[in-house]
Amino acid sequence: QLAQQSLCRRLEVEAGWYAIVRVPATRSDEELAIALLRNCGVLVHPGHFYDFPSDGFLVVSLIAPTAGFAEGMQRILGEMPKLTG
Repeated sequence: QLAQQSLCRRLEVEAGWYAIVRVPATRSDEELAIALLRNCGVLVHPGHFYDFPSDGFLVVSLIAPTAGFAEGMQRILGEMPKLTG
């Protein structure tokens, strides 16, 4: 899903429990995370929780069941143009 669009992209990692998604920095990561929770029912962490130096980073958990993760990412990607446009 993520590879099939151009607005958001995943940062490359070798291993871990989280994926880092680079998003347009049109508002703070915290505002974006709250909007995604309110509008989509999807919980993500703002990048500043992980000491990213600027806005434009969201962190998603890879521990979720595969179907739930896919649904959550689909919701995020569907909402992102509205939130960053």
